[in-house]
Amino acid sequence: MKKISLVINIFFIIAFFPAAAAAIVSPMLFDSGETSRTWTIFWTSILIPVSILITQIISWILYKKKNYTSAAWVSLIPLVFIFFLFFLFIKSNSLTD
Repeated sequence: MKKISLVINIFFIIAFFPAAAAAIVSPMLFDSGETSRTWTIFWTSILIPVSILITQIISWILYKKKNYTSAAWVSLIPLVFIFFLFFLFIKSNSLTD
């Protein structure tokens, strides 16, 4: 489990940079108008890099304490936000509905 936890952590550290870039440009969602759906997509895209950052700190603390299983599970928490954002984009034909 030690290697799996390490691979997951490295993957999310690398994924932090495109997630942060997406969060930076997320205010452009409002160019099509302001709806509750655009606000939900906006906050979800902001929460992804924040959750990656927080869970990576917690995960590395757990990894240092040799609690590799918990470190791996904590590292996977941002996937919830990623899947939710993916679901919102699939559901949204248009952001103005």
